[in-house]
Amino acid sequence: MNANRRVLTRVEHPWTPADGRLRRQVPTLVDLMKAPAPGTRLPFRRGSVEYCLGTEADHEAIYQTLLHVFHGPDRESFLGALGDPSYRPDQRLLAKVDGRIVSHVHMTERTIRYGSVAVPINGVMWVGTLPEFRGMGFAQNLMRLASERARESGVVLQALTTGMPQFYRPLGWGVCGRQTFAKTMSRNLPSVGDGVLEARGGVWHVRPWRQVELGDLMSLYEKQYASTTGTVVRSEEYWRWIIGRRYAHVIWVACQGESVRGYAFSKDHKVLELAFDPAYPQALQSLLGRVRAEALERAYPEVTVHAPVDHPAIEAVRAASGRIYDQDSVEGTVSMYHITDLRGLLKCILPELARRATEAGCPLPVELGVTWDDKRWLIHVDKKHSRVEPDKLSRRHLSLTASALVRLVMGHTGITAAAEEEGFIASTSTALDAARILFPTQPIWRSPLDGATA
Repeated sequence: MNANRRVLTRVEHPWTPADGRLRRQVPTLVDLMKAPAPGTRLPFRRGSVEYCLGTEADHEAIYQTLLHVFHGPDRESFLGALGDPSYRPDQRLLAKVDGRIVSHVHMTERTIRYGSVAVPINGVMWVGTLPEFRGMGFAQNLMRLASERARESGVVLQALTTGMPQFYRPLGWGVCGRQTFAKTMSRNLPSVGDGVLEARGGVWHVRPWRQVELGDLMSLYEKQYASTTGTVVRSEEYWRWIIGRRYAHVIWVACQGESVRGYAFSKDHKVLELAFDPAYPQALQSLLGRVRAEALERAYPEVTVHAPVDHPAIEAVRAASGRIYDQDSVEGTVSMYHITDLRGLLKCILPELARRATEAGCPLPVELGVTWDDKRWLIHVDKKHSRVEPDKLSRRHLSLTASALVRLVMGHTGITAAAEEEGFIASTSTALDAARILFPTQPIWRSPLDGATA
């Protein structure tokens, strides 16, 4: 869900060529305040400017535009993205001037977990505009159209990774999802070799995976990440596609006899994803032992492990005198989320909200009103009759900005931190108590394997 750093802002100036001659500029009628109205059907034309959906015929022109804007991707990566099982050309939104593509947004289609439920989401990627057409509102218009299109298709959330959060905040995006990984010296990882014998199950060994073991990988992924918010729900077709993209140099599997108990996607000195059966903790030790051996053999002094903050691998690295990184920004990039349809999102997560209220032991029903973008919604949580009602509020209600709301609902910030954000209003202290039960803080994590493609 990467949105690359060269996304335009209105403070950037049109590009001046080296010869000093200004290129023809598009009239001011494309100003961002004149974006197509909600519900506008594409293609939409205004003068020489056209907003439209991508087609197969646009692929080569799109690739050349991305090369000019981002100096990438390479052709193999671009063509590989077209093999995404859910890919369609009309997932790309384009702005054209006199038929030339000048701005581009790509929206992937995924489903992510939110506690015990699944939520449809768009990953937003490759948001950018040709240098000579920057500062005219093209990218912001495309982002608004992307939100409208998501809402029409039943997608309730969007996510991206960017180095320019200031560009997206005015559009209702909020920094959401901490980047979590651990680093330690290679020699500090547990030294566990093959051939370790356990009383039950036989000898442990670690080797590269085999194609026939895809079902084992899928099962282990579900066991490890079934309740981790932000993780992508993967079909078998999607699994085959991300493996085929070769983001990892090797996929290690920890086996006890012939039974696969764990796996690790490794690239150089980095573990991109690791999962194991909780009933067999020796699998984790065996995998880290193999990672240690490979790193030392290849003269990598340090190993990085990517995992949610509550993953046992993080604790294992901590025990190996490692450093834990759990922060919003890494190397200038942040993860951001955007709610395209609040009612749709709340309806999706009602079962999870009911589960939280039940586990907290609070009297049911629990009601909480939310005011957002001049719209009102009442969340009514009960055992069997939970619902979301428009244009209603209870005496317990909150008023938040779009950015603050997505951070609260996703669990990035608890209600205490949300109350410090600009524009926050709580009607009563009991409204804060209800929000604390329904929207606690929780890890939000997306695997690097999915982050590169979603």
